[in-house]
Amino acid sequence: MLRAPARSLASKIVSFVFLTALVASLAVTWVSAQSIQTFLRQKVDQRLPAVLSDVNHRMAMWYDQRELDVRTFASSTTLRNNIERGDPGALVEAEQYLGYVLERFDQYDALFVLGADRAEPLVWVGEALELPETVRPELHAVAGSQISGAFGVGGTRYQIASTPIVDGSNRQLASLHAIIDLAVAQAQLRHEALSPRGGVYAVSDDGLVLMQSGSGDSRTHYTRPLPVAGTLPAVETYEVEAQGSVIGSALRFGRFDWTIAVEEPTAQLFGPAFEIVRKVIVVNVGIVLLCSAIALQIARSVVRPIQGLSEAAVRVAAGEPDVTFPEKGSDEIGVLGRAFNEMIERLERNRIELEGNRVEIEDANQKLVGRNQELQRINEVFHQLSITDDLTKLHNHRFFQDHLPREISRAARTREPLSLILIDIDDFKQLNDLHGHSVGDSVLKQTAEVMNGVVRDMDLLARYGGEEFALLASQTDLEGATALAEKMRITVSGTRFPFLCPEGASELSITVSIGVAQFNGDPKALFNDADRALYRAKGQGKDCVVAAELVRSDPSPG
Repeated sequence: MLRAPARSLASKIVSFVFLTALVASLAVTWVSAQSIQTFLRQKVDQRLPAVLSDVNHRMAMWYDQRELDVRTFASSTTLRNNIERGDPGALVEAEQYLGYVLERFDQYDALFVLGADRAEPLVWVGEALELPETVRPELHAVAGSQISGAFGVGGTRYQIASTPIVDGSNRQLASLHAIIDLAVAQAQLRHEALSPRGGVYAVSDDGLVLMQSGSGDSRTHYTRPLPVAGTLPAVETYEVEAQGSVIGSALRFGRFDWTIAVEEPTAQLFGPAFEIVRKVIVVNVGIVLLCSAIALQIARSVVRPIQGLSEAAVRVAAGEPDVTFPEKGSDEIGVLGRAFNEMIERLERNRIELEGNRVEIEDANQKLVGRNQELQRINEVFHQLSITDDLTKLHNHRFFQDHLPREISRAARTREPLSLILIDIDDFKQLNDLHGHSVGDSVLKQTAEVMNGVVRDMDLLARYGGEEFALLASQTDLEGATALAEKMRITVSGTRFPFLCPEGASELSITVSIGVAQFNGDPKALFNDADRALYRAKGQGKDCVVAAELVRSDPSPG
């Protein structure tokens, strides 16, 4: 243990205890972190939509109050009578009234009155402001209380609350307008539930940030996709260039087609959780180190008595004879020593026995390997015989029936064409009756060789039964299969087949009738169509090729 501390049993025990305690502590830390994070995320998922709803309601109430303000100002008898009189003295009195109102309501930067038929204001009090040309037409078309969209003048954004001024008979005399600096409305975005680095933003349809709470990150554009009106706010985690990872949500503000967005930095939200996890890790590491120190002391007291046994085992492994271990005591070490000595005796007996049987085992292994190789060759021959026709050496009916469904499934899956060609030797029964079955067998064999020389490597030619053959043409449509069948028919009819008869060597010619069909999505129809086409070829005088009519279909995959 002292010479090789890293490989000693004590080191392994301590390492095991250390790793076990470390894994357990990490598991506890991970579970704690996940639980805390899940809990905090649930709270965030509840809090951010609540903040949005709160701010949305507060903004709506604030703008409702602004409309109510201008309606109240416009309904003043003083303002209405002086505007209706319209002389310079009356307009001065109206200006004094609006000045008094502006002093009491600091939400407005300016108040002014537009006549029904005049482009310039009749009365203006407060901050002088050159209104953009795009805003002026809307101000003259005021039919009821309204608040305009946001517009910029000199780097500051404004809105205008407007309402008509009517006389006692409800005839519109002019319109009253109150200019609102968006910096005033911006105070409605602040929310006590947000952290110091959280922020609420009012965003226009083109992503321009119109207002934002003072605690939020300052920016000019909101780059996230804007929500659809009427949808519930979704809480998402995403990256912001200035703040890094944030958790945010957004809600449509229907009055101006704005969007109210709220964001909290992820680190701000989950910082307490990270601090708790850090403390848990520190405590767990302390526990791990304490357990490891205790395990080290226990391991040392256990390992020393068996160090001698370890050295004896090393000597045995090195081949030293007559190695024994002193049996001391009746505890576990003593039992282990007696077992060790018995093991040494058994090893010596087994060595002598194994040496005597080694040659016999090697011979038996060689014989077994030879028999296994022979059995493998026999199995390969049997498999080949089971799928091969004895006479023609083509694939047999069984192999064809096993292969056909796989090709049909592949064609249906890949949408590649697949055609079936059925070939039947004409008047084969008369040939057998006239010349005998041995000549018929010779003709069958030679016909198979002739046709096998015509087909492609990718095609499957099989003896289907008797004098009938089947050819499965992959990746071949009806036109290509018909051309291939015609080539086979011409080749067979142009070949002379030699045979022996009592009179000596002779030759004969044969013809074949062929039916062709293309797979159209129905496996049963493929064979039936080819078979009917073959019978039509027989009925048309034999020695011809007949193709089944192709019915277009869209086979479902596989």
